[in-house]
Amino acid sequence: MDTLLQGVRFACRLLRRSPAFTVTAVLTLGLSIGANTAVISAVHGVLIAPLPYPDPDRLVRLFEEAPTTPHFPVAPADFRDYRAELGTFDGLAAYIRADLQLGEVTQPEQLRGMQVSAGFFGLLGSAMALGRDFALDDELPANSAVVILSHSMWMRRFNGDPSVIGTSARFSGRSFQIIGVLPPGVRHVGGTYRTYGHGEPVDIWTVLAVPREEHPRFRYSHYFNVVGRIKRGVSVAEVDADVRRTGATVASRYPSPNSPWKPSLVPLKTEIVGSAEATLLVLAAAASAVLLLACVNVAGLLLGRAANRSREIGVRAALGATRTRLARQLLIESVVLAIAGAGLGIGLAYGAIALLARFGPADMPRIEMIAVNGRVLAYALALTLLSALLFGLAPAWRLARAGVGDALRLGGRTVAGTPHQHVRRLLASAQVALAFVLVAAGGLLLRSFVAMIDADPGFTAARTTTASIELPTARYDTAGAREFFRRAGERLRALPGVREIAFSSDLPWSGYDENTSFAIVGRRFDEGEGPEARYHFVTPGYASATGTPLVAGRELTSSDAAGAPAVVLVNESAARKYWTSPAAAVGARLTLWGREPTVAGIIGDVRDMPWHDRAVPALYFPQAQEWYPQPMFVVVKSDIESRSVVDAIRRTIRDVDPQLPLANVRTLESVAGAALATRRLTLWLVTVFGMTAVLLAVVGIYGVMAQIVGHRAHELGVRQALGATRGNIVRLIMSSAAVMTLAGLAAGAALAAASTSVLASLLYRVRPLDPVTFAAVATALLVAGAVAAYVPAHRATRISAAAALRRSD
Repeated sequence: MDTLLQGVRFACRLLRRSPAFTVTAVLTLGLSIGANTAVISAVHGVLIAPLPYPDPDRLVRLFEEAPTTPHFPVAPADFRDYRAELGTFDGLAAYIRADLQLGEVTQPEQLRGMQVSAGFFGLLGSAMALGRDFALDDELPANSAVVILSHSMWMRRFNGDPSVIGTSARFSGRSFQIIGVLPPGVRHVGGTYRTYGHGEPVDIWTVLAVPREEHPRFRYSHYFNVVGRIKRGVSVAEVDADVRRTGATVASRYPSPNSPWKPSLVPLKTEIVGSAEATLLVLAAAASAVLLLACVNVAGLLLGRAANRSREIGVRAALGATRTRLARQLLIESVVLAIAGAGLGIGLAYGAIALLARFGPADMPRIEMIAVNGRVLAYALALTLLSALLFGLAPAWRLARAGVGDALRLGGRTVAGTPHQHVRRLLASAQVALAFVLVAAGGLLLRSFVAMIDADPGFTAARTTTASIELPTARYDTAGAREFFRRAGERLRALPGVREIAFSSDLPWSGYDENTSFAIVGRRFDEGEGPEARYHFVTPGYASATGTPLVAGRELTSSDAAGAPAVVLVNESAARKYWTSPAAAVGARLTLWGREPTVAGIIGDVRDMPWHDRAVPALYFPQAQEWYPQPMFVVVKSDIESRSVVDAIRRTIRDVDPQLPLANVRTLESVAGAALATRRLTLWLVTVFGMTAVLLAVVGIYGVMAQIVGHRAHELGVRQALGATRGNIVRLIMSSAAVMTLAGLAAGAALAAASTSVLASLLYRVRPLDPVTFAAVATALLVAGAVAAYVPAHRATRISAAAALRRSD
């Protein structure tokens, strides 16, 4: 132990004597270890850490699938049958989003709500802090006016009063009995259809009505999110067989063509993580490459420093130090460097995670689980020791094996010259290769992101403000809702500076996914190939308010009222898919939902999400003619500042209904930006990693060429004495650098070709082996390598031939 402590003290003294080298090495290692620690914190929190439920591996999501529609929500009647008949499950529960309102005139508030079936909380292992859970009888419409409060809602609105259990409260104009309060820390399971995401806060929970009678609409409409818990000791094969058998039984019992669905299972964690897995694995690979490159860079710095220490090592060897002891001392110095870098890196990682928690993309799943915890710190420690071995082993081996006579030669050219130069050249080529991979990945993501932004979104987001409004069904029937939207629309349109206003069931790029089949009067389609489309509910002015172009026909107008002939708008994708042209679709009659609306106009395409290649067919119903109660978004395009618009919207809505709150107030630009947030963050991080890699590669090439010039000073002096010009000297040094750089580029291109395929799911209209990107990266690195080599090459031309020859005497 004393020997080890003595070695550590000696290493610290040596590093203090070389502040430039120490600072460079510590910064290089700190940035790379910090990046890896932060990324691994995200990987651990999102992908590795278990879900916050008992026995989370037994939790699954249940979907229904058809030949043309995989991964679909479950029909209510199908859920009822699955819950009763699946024998390998401890339970199934369904849930959908159902916000409520506290309609206080002085302080109306939109509450984040979920409707859940009986057994939902027990299935997730959450017992009530107060009161009771929902029971099966609560699912009956006559008994469904009961609510469970979240702990935060109970504390915030009811002052944590235990006597609230059993009392009544009014939400959304309806009286509910409070039957339970959840403990703190309960996390919603999340989902992708009509629900809040995993871990997002929920204020209030109501009971979901599960139909007990049979009706075609309960098989035809699919909108239940379903989660299940598999029984202990049941194998995957047994569960799959049970699901297939039960699905076949239900399908044979109800052979309606409207229900050709089969149940399917996805592990809950897989469903929650979703596409984030590919993003995080790409970032982890990029961060690991930066760490490897940093180790290579520091190894090169240590080999360069070895030239100044060869005489010291030789003296110690002559005084009796064994090769093992010399190598150990050099490795101790590497570990000290690595620990200093790790300290800096862990500090940077804490800062990065804090920034991610505050400013990270809202669609990043389990973002609240990302933290630098004990396991991550253990990983950082292992990373530190591994780094020390990676960059310290080669210099220690080279110096410790040198002969005493060679080490003591003046200048140390034999020990620290040619053999070291060969190793450093290999290391520099490796840096160029790793830099190529990272910069190519960043280039592919950049081209993809630019293509995504340059593609016509189909709408105009500038100067557009949005907010959600939900009319409580206890106070608004269909006619009342129609009148509200008419009156509110008229008043909002009359506001100063407002150019257009409309209400819509959804906003562009918000993941809306409501689908229906329909028929075209006078047309026949093969079975299973009939028309299908997204459907939306809008009020007049929608196309103008969102900046969606009118392609053919007309927009909706106020004359498309409840008693007028039924009309519908379709998008250009639907017109081109089901008719010969947009113009041919205008005037066509459709059959759906018991009506025959006429296609009044064709509007432009809006893709579901910005990275989708094309828009799907879509129908737009006038709200006055076709609508069912649901949240609606007000969309206001104006010529005035957004804050003023929001205040004016809020005042206008309060004038129409003082108990109605606004929620989710955002500009349409922020809605569009949120859809791109995760891809923008991925691009930014990979680009930073790539630029860091280029910088390290340039430093590596410069260091090698500077060392080569120093050790070839005598040779260069002789060449000048024999008539070599400055141009000859520059070409000689630059050609040596070119060989090194080109070797690295060749290796990097091969590595990139083998590895960039993992980016495929993140790319938009760009191939993983895009030749333009690869050529641009190779050119940029070649130029960077040339610049890095030119400085020592130019310095070589200033060597005096006489001085070089005298120095060699």
